[in-house]
Amino acid sequence: MNKTDRIQSEIMKRLSVLIKDSVRDPRVVGCIIGITDVKVDSELSRALISVSVYGGDGEQAVQGLNHSAGFLRSRLKELIDMRTMPALVFVLDRGAEYAAEIEAIIKSIRKDS
Repeated sequence: MNKTDRIQSEIMKRLSVLIKDSVRDPRVVGCIIGITDVKVDSELSRALISVSVYGGDGEQAVQGLNHSAGFLRSRLKELIDMRTMPALVFVLDRGAEYAAEIEAIIKSIRKDS
């Protein structure tokens, strides 16, 4: 596991807890946020965080997370020993949503058969 992989893994682990315990943005509160992927660029200046959102509006939750990104970045800096913490950018991962749609289509085809 190289340095970038270790950083991505540590950010994913720590950020999951921080989002659940520390974010108070009303667009995020009440949603279950799952981090599906973290990609840090080669300069370690930007981290792209893919999230799945359950129990709420995904687009609104991502806006809330991006609004809280500075706070989350500063908290991560306290928890992870790095010279500079990458800027956090949250994006909605529609993979789970897409999989549910495919599953519903397959079920409807089976009913019709």
